Amino acid sequence: MERPLEEIDRIVERRRGEAIRLLRELIRTPSLSGEEGEAALIVGEHLRAAGLKVEVDEIHNVKAEMRGIGGGHSILFNGHLDHVPPGTMADPYSAKIMDGSAFGVEGEVIYGRGACDMKGGVAAMAMALSILRELETPLLGDVKLAAVAQEETSGYGTLKTIRDGFLGDLAVIGEATNLNIHLGHRGAITVKMEIRGRSCHASAPDRGVNPLYKAAEIIQEIRSRIIPMLPTHPEYGETTLAVTMLKTRPEAVNVIPGVAEITLDCRNTPNLTPEELRRMLELLIEELRRRDPELDASVEIMRRIEDRPFTGYRVDPDQPMVREAKRAVEEAIKRDVKLGMWRFMTDGRFYAWRGIPAVGFGPGEERFAHTDQDHIRIEDYINSIKAYAWMACRICGVK
Repeated sequence: MERPLEEIDRIVERRRGEAIRLLRELIRTPSLSGEEGEAALIVGEHLRAAGLKVEVDEIHNVKAEMRGIGGGHSILFNGHLDHVPPGTMADPYSAKIMDGSAFGVEGEVIYGRGACDMKGGVAAMAMALSILRELETPLLGDVKLAAVAQEETSGYGTLKTIRDGFLGDLAVIGEATNLNIHLGHRGAITVKMEIRGRSCHASAPDRGVNPLYKAAEIIQEIRSRIIPMLPTHPEYGETTLAVTMLKTRPEAVNVIPGVAEITLDCRNTPNLTPEELRRMLELLIEELRRRDPELDASVEIMRRIEDRPFTGYRVDPDQPMVREAKRAVEEAIKRDVKLGMWRFMTDGRFYAWRGIPAVGFGPGEERFAHTDQDHIRIEDYINSIKAYAWMACRICGVK
């Protein structure tokens, strides 16, 4: 009998073409948030064909399970089916195979919206579960896959699976990590600043008070004064703050608006709370108002689906199952892997907050997520299948 890792390597190479076809089919299938039904069908059918127990719920979450024979830990793989809009991306659903030199990477890649974030990870996890069914050696613990909806907009898909009790002793989040292990991410704060002026006809601007000019000054002050004073953290890294939207009401070419609204995206570390950020911005407004008595502005922290002061997380790298997951990846892909943190948020937070260690491991580089260069290296994708399957063996145990 072959050693399980050698058997996994052999099966993955034999099914390499099938793995590539599955990923390309997923990329060719548009699945914006709330429109994941067809992608869920593809993943569900693949897993059912492998003999797995599969359930697709009313919001198009796919839940698949392979029961062990007992006595081992369980592992839950999590990935999302939805993707951001294609925007200006050319041929976003082509799933074409091309030379990676176009993107500054080596080897062949599969190009298309969602390849990196994160249909590559979902397809690899689905392939890993179907490959585990072929192993001659049975697993002791259970292996589960949650291929979820609505991650890009809220995280509700994962939250629903958690509320349904679909959990494991270790959660593995398949977001892009460039085949390294990630331990968590910073939190996120969304801020809206409303600047109120006085609307009038644009042909007579002196009759009104233009809130856009005041918003422009606030934005410059945020850039020059607030951002440089944001804290850093030894484990989570830097806090970032970016102006992402500027809207007016009413919105018309010939009207001085009555209201300008600035939206800020803050990725915070534990040493900056939402209330502290709000106070920093309110103090800025108070100072500007002393120079400009007409300034009428307010700050609002927008509520998220999770009502917590800090929405990030970090797992302990010395936790036994985290060490075991790292060891499994290194054995499967035959190289050392780095420990890191994502810059963006993931659904891993929902597991970590419930005391379940959630590690990140996936094919793809996060710098290409949500860009016109969205792609995934084929070799990284194939290696991630091997790593997921071997990780399950290591965590669950084999007979």
